[in-house]
Amino acid sequence: MTKFGIQVSMGQCRREKKYVLNLIKGSCVEHYGKLWSYGDEILRRNLGSTVKLDVEKGLNGNKYFSKFYACFQGVKQRWMEGCRRIIDLDGCFLKVVSVKNKQNWKWFLEILIDDLNLNLGKGFNLMEGQHKGLIEARASKSTTEHAFKVVIKEIKTLNPNAHQYLMEKDPNTWSRAFFQPGRCCDAVENRFYESFNVVIVDVKKKPIVTVLEELRLYMMDRLYNMELKGQQWGNHICLEIRDKVNLLKNKRDVEAYVNNMYSTTTFRKAYSYIIDPMNGSDMWPETNYTPLLPPISRSIPGRPTTNRKKSTTENKG
Repeated sequence: MTKFGIQVSMGQCRREKKYVLNLIKGSCVEHYGKLWSYGDEILRRNLGSTVKLDVEKGLNGNKYFSKFYACFQGVKQRWMEGCRRIIDLDGCFLKVVSVKNKQNWKWFLEILIDDLNLNLGKGFNLMEGQHKGLIEARASKSTTEHAFKVVIKEIKTLNPNAHQYLMEKDPNTWSRAFFQPGRCCDAVENRFYESFNVVIVDVKKKPIVTVLEELRLYMMDRLYNMELKGQQWGNHICLEIRDKVNLLKNKRDVEAYVNNMYSTTTFRKAYSYIIDPMNGSDMWPETNYTPLLPPISRSIPGRPTTNRKKSTTENKG
């Protein structure tokens, strides 16, 4: 308006922005139509990776996108060989499923269990966003059953409703006092993946293939940088700390009392595998599958929200 003296409405600006983005990145139809080729490119360039694409048939016989699962072999190996047995679940942005529901979560988890050889889940920790705000309740940080009972009794005196709510959630799933030995996890809240959500906030509104590619590039860059930090940690810092601790403990081998999951050897394994680079979309392999259409639109009451909904126990500020 200042430079060209043209009066335009907000609606016109939105439409023109959408038009320009379509020119630059292609329409949603084009992007969803590329998913078969994108999946094949992942498998071709990263052997051992897993890709699952689920479709939904419409009444007109057309095939629509339903769900997309991808696990790069490098990420899979890093987690299985060098990471603590913790899995964070969060529907941070679900462009890779048509709708967020129990059926789609079940589909995802069944593939993940098979992909990571989790079997019945023994020895693994599953974290999700249903216990937001529990970090404020000291009961979650109690390390013994006695300490837990003392704190939970105080909570009952202060707020009977809060006590009932906490006990209904089963303390075995959220208090450290009841965590099993060997789990190597003392986290009782979901800050891990909330930090990830903050990093990718600008990605959420982009087309699906762009989203998947930017996430892949982000992981490659982060894993590479962490590998460099891991080398520094293993070669200098950890040895210095270990020597000081041994002196304090009369030169006892304190490492014998630490789970191997915390060793520098294991730490370096977590960053010893790579995600191989992929070609641009113009070089992706052609497939015999019918190109998918965007997911069938579902009307949701009210205006869609872009912010994560906070629980009743979180600070609203």
